[in-house]
Amino acid sequence: MKNPRGSAREFRLVTLYEYTRQPHYWIAHDEDGYWLVPARNGGWHEREPFVGHAVALRPLRDMQGIELGIPVAGGD
Repeated sequence: MKNPRGSAREFRLVTLYEYTRQPHYWIAHDEDGYWLVPARNGGWHEREPFVGHAVALRPLRDMQGIELGIPVAGGD
């Protein structure tokens, strides 16, 4: 996948959701499953597998300037 600037760098496809039952955390979904991610800079490296039932997840629309630190594809 090419980024908008045209480089051949691969990016990890991650979908983020608001998790209203536990503020300051987001639910992330990628090819490896679902994760509970602290909603703060570098939070991706502190993620834990999400186990449970989440109802009414809403796609995250505003990351409020937070840089989770999600690696490029193939990295962690």
